[in-house]
Amino acid sequence: MPIADVTLIGAPDVPDDALAQRLADALSSALGAPRGTTWVRLHRVAASDYAEDGGAPEGVRPVFVDLLRRGWPAAVEARGASLRAVAEAVARVCGRPVAQVHVLAEAPAAGRVAFGGELAAGMARERASSGAKWEAIVGYSRAVRVGELVFVTGTTGFTADGGHADADDAYAQARQAIENVGRALAQLGVGFEQVVRTRMFVTDIARDWEAIGRAHAEAFGGARPATSMIEARALIEPWMRVEIEVDAVAG
Repeated sequence: MPIADVTLIGAPDVPDDALAQRLADALSSALGAPRGTTWVRLHRVAASDYAEDGGAPEGVRPVFVDLLRRGWPAAVEARGASLRAVAEAVARVCGRPVAQVHVLAEAPAAGRVAFGGELAAGMARERASSGAKWEAIVGYSRAVRVGELVFVTGTTGFTADGGHADADDAYAQARQAIENVGRALAQLGVGFEQVVRTRMFVTDIARDWEAIGRAHAEAFGGARPATSMIEARALIEPWMRVEIEVDAVAG
């Protein structure tokens, strides 16, 4: 899964999504990776903001390409990427001389793959649904997977038969919410052990934090994800005491 941070000085007047998609396709071709498997994170910088005497020299509009090599296809890693081919591909898309395209392809430091920019279109999304009525009303998915990244929407204690966990039992609600989260993760090929972040929204922390925390530890104690417990004035229905969302990384 090649990932590229692309910074354009004096960027062309093309919408971000369209430009990112064209760059992703061009980079996939240059790297010998299947189309649709490259992500581009696009950064635009005005020429006047380019930090060199108040701007870029007249006529010079460089492009910086930082290739993050985590998860590249074996075939790409085996033959090595031609940095010249990458520079030529980016130059064609951006309408710049190849000499103004600067490519860095060092292995990323731990965690760097998540740093900076916006993740632009470049890889297909997989979606999971619970069938809840709010998904269509509000316009969201229970969970979304893009490459190795999985995001599960805030989830409450609804049961499969359309009922819900005991309104007076925060532990039971948390357990049911986590069970629902688990089903969404499973639809996208991920388990609790791959969860890296959880968030718990609680209507009364002083009253319920221990019960909810116990349910959380039972499910996620092995993975030990980063977490937050946040008090919310109210959730969408009066009986709800807790809502839980998670992020996971597959693989």
